[in-house]
This record gives sequence, structure tokens and C-alpha cells, in this order.
Amino acid sequence: MRRSFLSVVFAGLVSALILPAAHASPQSDALAECLHTNMTADDQKVLIQWAYVALGKTSAARAVQPIPAEKTKAVESAAQRTLSNLVLRKCSKPALAVLVKDPKTGLQDTLQSLASRLIQDELKRRTSPVLPITITDLLKPRG
Repeated sequence: MRRSFLSVVFAGLVSALILPAAHASPQSDALAECLHTNMTADDQKVLIQWAYVALGKTSAARAVQPIPAEKTKAVESAAQRTLSNLVLRKCSKPALAVLVKDPKTGLQDTLQSLASRLIQDELKRRTSPVLPITITDLLKPRG
């Protein structure tokens, strides 16, 4: 479980640093909220794994731990099935609104928003700090 949490935190921090700020439409935000609200614990697990694998494709992440291509493919397939199930069964109306409003980047914006929500959920569950440092540790001059 700890490894999964660290993966989510790492994904969130790197996303915040390397991805441009998302300017999601209200429709994308509504779809992300619908997906988030309607996912089961198993759905959440699959989507956290997807976020981890997506980040694992970067050269920085591969330098720490490469993820085998077959594992990446399996996780991405599971995520696609999970998202399709959620959209078709629970979130078809907001998905249609995204399709009408922003068919090019609406889904990408939705997934970024959903990933952010998943990361926030994981951070809220933490009882100890993300990193064992304080702000004063960061401000100390290094020699």
C-alpha cells in the first residue's frame, strides 16, 4: 500500500511540475466529478495504477524504475475498460456534454482533473507528512 501511495504522490508532484496548467471546461470538470463520485474502490485502484504507469513512461521515472511494456499495456487496457464502464453506466450525460463542447481535449482535461482528485484523496488519507521535512529544512542554506 505504501508503494501505491508514493506512486500517486510522485505522479501528482511531477504532473504539477511538468504539465501545463489545465484550463478544463465546466463540462470536463463535471465529467471528472461524475467519474470520481461513481468509482468503486476497485475502479480507483485501476486508475491510480494507470496514473503511475503513465508517469512511468517519462525518462525521469524510467531512471528510477522501468515498467515492463506488457505491464503498461495491461494497466492501460484495464483503465480503458474501467473508464468505459463508468462513462456508459454512470456518466453518459456529462460525457456527451464533453463530446459536444470539446471533442479534441475534453477527455484529456477530464483525466487530468480526475488524477488530481485521486491524488488529493490519497493525500487526505495520509497521517504522516509526504516528506519527512519542514519548511525550515527547505529554507536552510546548503553548503
